[in-house]
Amino acid sequence: MNGLAWMMLVLAAMFGAFLFATIGAVLLALFLASVSSRLTRNDDHHRDY
Repeated sequence: MNGLAWMMLVLAAMFGAFLFATIGAVLLALFLASVSSRLTRNDDHHRDY
């Protein structure tokens, strides 16, 4: 393989890793927002101790 092909391969791998990390971060943020919303929503109903 020549230099251009290696450069394209490395750039494609970096772009794929960046995309994977971005999607993972967005899904984690949505999951944490859902859990936080669920906890704060249920917090008001269980204060009878």
